[in-house]
Amino acid sequence: MNQISQHLTEIRQRIAAACRRAGRQPEQVTILAATKTRSVREVQAAVEAGISHIGENYVQELLTKKEHLDQAGYTDVAWHVIGHLQRNKVKYVASFCHLIQSVDSLRLAKEISKRARQADRTQPVLIEVNISGEDTKFGIRPEEVAELAAQVVQLDNIQLQGLMTMPPYSDDPEDSRPHFQKLAALSQQLMDGGLPPATMRHLSMGMSGDYEVAVEEGATIVRLGTVLFGPRED
Repeated sequence: MNQISQHLTEIRQRIAAACRRAGRQPEQVTILAATKTRSVREVQAAVEAGISHIGENYVQELLTKKEHLDQAGYTDVAWHVIGHLQRNKVKYVASFCHLIQSVDSLRLAKEISKRARQADRTQPVLIEVNISGEDTKFGIRPEEVAELAAQVVQLDNIQLQGLMTMPPYSDDPEDSRPHFQKLAALSQQLMDGGLPPATMRHLSMGMSGDYEVAVEEGATIVRLGTVLFGPRED
């Protein structure tokens, strides 16, 4: 599993280089391990290598992995929901989740607010934006974001912290750049429209194939799977 440490070192170097090109600091970028279908052993190895933020697509997988890592003594991990979140699953994560990155409706936001209030905490969230307009992608259309953001910031026990997107898959990282630029521009438009900067502190964008371009365009969270873990185990 020491290959994860080697991969993480290279990733950090590449992020640092991308930050230099963009006039940013590497500390402004959080590396999130995207652990969909990864084994508990792989996830624990990533934490031991220095990963502190883990993102899961499915709540049940998140809970299973969290239980194993807690039992192993890794209780300081920041857990993120990065996949589509059903309202009936919110109750399982609202007591501890570091960041729910996939808010795509007012109904979901209200359920998060309700469950976080019951847990006596405030739940940070991102709005998921379908920046490319693909029918196969979750998230709301860019033109709907301002209205949803204005509604979310009025809810109790929920804290809007930015936007998330996933561009269309491409073998060329440069194909993702216009989509990242659009998300960054949308974030700026929302602040220009009156949203406090704290509500737009994060841009979660960039995955294994295009994270360097995402960092150049302002990503504060990159969601990395294959480039960190290597090919999936059989």
